[in-house]
Formats: sequence, C-alpha cells, structure tokens
Amino acid sequence: MKGKRIGVLRSFFGNAPINEEVNVIANRAVEDLRKLGATIVELNTPDLDSGKISSEISVHLYEFKPAINAYLVSGNAPVKSLEEIIASGKFHPNIGDNIKKAQSLEMDDGYRLRLQKRSELQQRAMQIMADNRLDAIVFPHQKRLVVPIGETQVERNGALGSVTGFPSIVVPGGFSPPTPTAAIGIPIGIEFLSRPWSEKLLIEIGYAYEQATKHRRPPTTTPPLDASAH
Repeated sequence: MKGKRIGVLRSFFGNAPINEEVNVIANRAVEDLRKLGATIVELNTPDLDSGKISSEISVHLYEFKPAINAYLVSGNAPVKSLEEIIASGKFHPNIGDNIKKAQSLEMDDGYRLRLQKRSELQQRAMQIMADNRLDAIVFPHQKRLVVPIGETQVERNGALGSVTGFPSIVVPGGFSPPTPTAAIGIPIGIEFLSRPWSEKLLIEIGYAYEQATKHRRPPTTTPPLDASAH
C-alpha cells in the first residue's frame, strides 16, 4: 500500500442518518489506508451520483431484450422470447418491474443518448484519476446496509464500475453493530476502482488492505473446519 495514491469518492457516501453505519466503517477504512502508507486524496465530485448513473446512464435494460431473445432462439429453451417469459409469469417478483420495462424499450435515440453519456462518464473517471495522479478510487460498495434476502437493494454504488466497464474490487470493510436478526452485524464492503487493465494493481491494493485489517468473519451458522479430517 505504501506509495499508492487513493482518492476518496465522497459523493458516493450517504449524508442521511440511515447511511451512518456504513459511513463509520468507510471512514475507518480510509484511515486504515492512510496508516498503511497510502496517500489519501479527498475528491470533490458533486457531478458524480451513483443513483443517476443507474437511472440515467446505464444501458443494461435497453440491451437485455435483444440479448436474451437471441440466446433463447439459439437453444432448446421452452420459451423463445422475453415476452413469453413475462406471459408465463414464471419469474421472481423482484425482477418483474425490470424485465417488463426491458420488454418496452427499443434501441432508439434514448439508447444512443445513454451510450454518449456512458462515454462521457468514462472520460470523467479517467480525468479524475489523471488530474489527481491516483492509483485507485475508494468508496463504500453501498451507501446503506444491505437489505434482508428477498427485498430490493437500494443506494448501491457498484454502478460506477458496471457502467464504465472499469475494473473494481470489493473487500470486507467491517460490520455494523450486532442486532437480534444479525448476530455478528451486517457486513459492509469497501470498493476500489481504477483504470482499464489495472486488475493487477487493484489486487495488490485489495489484498494489502484485507491482510492488514482481517475484517472477514464467517457467519455464526458456518461450522468450524476440522483440519484433522484432511
């Protein structure tokens, strides 16, 4: 970690009370990086908002229908289109809204505008890293704690990596305080993102942070490994 320049993407931190548990862990991670020898650079990026990236730039719903239709037609699936999947009703309720929206979209001017915005976002991310001479950018993987299984995740920050296509790595950052329904707390991820083709650098940074902090803990339901059995 020594000598690495890490930019803190503060616009990806939440500023409401519900974000506080994640912010505590994320801020601690920043201080740990500093203690490990990294140079910390605070970034002023009010133009970067993970929610707007998902809702205004992401193209996955536009591309989903033609991609899955081509896949279904090429195989031996019992249905041959997204429209037939929707008509069957055989899909998880959590994805219902998305697949129905995807069915209604076409690769029209709206799609092309999003491709332009995606290119601009890629250039913006590269500019931030170049102007600040950064090795990587760091932020919490989600602005708030993950929701229970079956509910829809909210305030996710992974859109920056998925929409730009830039490599990123998420490592354990710690846990929220324990509750009756989360015996050891809820795990909180710390995400590092960098330029294209920088996977080696990200693995170095992620591994260094992970090994220095040792935040990972198995769930209480995980049985102990018996080394003598091998």
